[in-house]
Amino acid sequence: MRCNVSNSEFVTKDNVHEATNLEKIRNLMENAERLGEYEVVKRCKKRIFEIAGNEGKTEIEIRLFQALAAYEEILREKHNKAVRANYTKRKIKNKGAIQTLTDWALDKKVTPGFEALVSQGLEDFTGEKIVIDFAEEFPVEVVESASIKLKIVLEEIENEKLSN
Repeated sequence: MRCNVSNSEFVTKDNVHEATNLEKIRNLMENAERLGEYEVVKRCKKRIFEIAGNEGKTEIEIRLFQALAAYEEILREKHNKAVRANYTKRKIKNKGAIQTLTDWALDKKVTPGFEALVSQGLEDFTGEKIVIDFAEEFPVEVVESASIKLKIVLEEIENEKLSN
């Protein structure tokens, strides 16, 4: 991936999509959040997740590592410090991307991280969305489970917005 923004340059809302310096992206995100510029916050988060995808070898692995970065970002927000999802990383290493995503999709419980990502409009960075996007790689019941879970949470969030 070629990037026009060097680590010494200033990261702005106009070039965040090219930035590679996580510290500068996070600084922009914090400032945008403080100023109520939530679309900029969302773009910063997406960029952080995209950078993490560089660990993957296949398109599914790239997306899975992006989803993992999204999960770690939710943990960072919750705990106000960097928290690594080591258990999940071990699972990916031991069972592989497909089995990890299958387990997530078939799990009936909706995690707070999943809800947080969907509520922020970042559902593309959930395991369930990856399963849906790569449906041909998974059994039908896994894709159906992922679709149902995502649909239910999207509807709940939409209903919550309408009631407020």
